[in-house]
Amino acid sequence: MATYPKFAVRRGRGWPLFLLALLLAIGISLPVAVPAAVPERSVRPPPTTPDPPPVPPLWMPLAGAVVRGFDTRAGPYGPGHRGIDIAASVGELARSPAAGRVAFAGRVAGTSWVSLLVAPGVLVTLGPLLDPATTADQLRLRTPVGRVAPGHAIPPVGRAAARRETATLHLSVRVDGVYVDPLAYLVDRPRPRLAPLSAPGGLPGD
Repeated sequence: MATYPKFAVRRGRGWPLFLLALLLAIGISLPVAVPAAVPERSVRPPPTTPDPPPVPPLWMPLAGAVVRGFDTRAGPYGPGHRGIDIAASVGELARSPAAGRVAFAGRVAGTSWVSLLVAPGVLVTLGPLLDPATTADQLRLRTPVGRVAPGHAIPPVGRAAARRETATLHLSVRVDGVYVDPLAYLVDRPRPRLAPLSAPGGLPGD
C-alpha cells in the first residue's frame, strides 16, 4: 500500500498554501508569464528655444505718472497699446531710461521719435519729441534725448488743467522684435496713489 507525506490541513486560509506545497513536492512547475522584450529606441529631446536677451534696469524718462498701460490683446498688428504713456507738459525734457546707442532718430507718421539699443536685441523707443537727439551716437543713462512734443495728448480735466498744455510721452520696449510691458523693467516708477473724488465715478472738483 502506497504511503504519502502527511500534511496537517485545516479548512480555511491554509488550503491554498497546502495545494502550492503539494505541487512543488511532486515536481510540477507553474507557468510564469515573461514580458516580451521592448526594443530600445533613441528619442531626440525636444528642441529648446534660447532664452530672450536680458533687459537692463530702466529709469523713468521723466517724473510724470503713468496714465495709460501696456495692451497687446489684438496681436502684433491689430489695435492696442504697445507701450506706456507718461503724463508730461509740452516742452518738458525727456531723458534716456538706460545707456545705449541711438538706433533711430527721425520722423514717423509726422512726429519725431528716438530708439535706443540698450542691450543686444533690446530696443527702447521714446516719443513724440520736439528735438530728438541725433548728434550723439552713444548716450549715457539719464542723458537728455529731446523735449516732449504735442500730439500724444491727454484731455485736460478742470479749468486749472485747461490753462496748461498737457501731453504724454510714449515709452516702448522691444525684445527681439516683440513688444513687452516696460513696467516690468522700470526700477523707479511711481507707486499709484488714490485721488479723492467728488462723487462715485466722478472727477475731482476744481
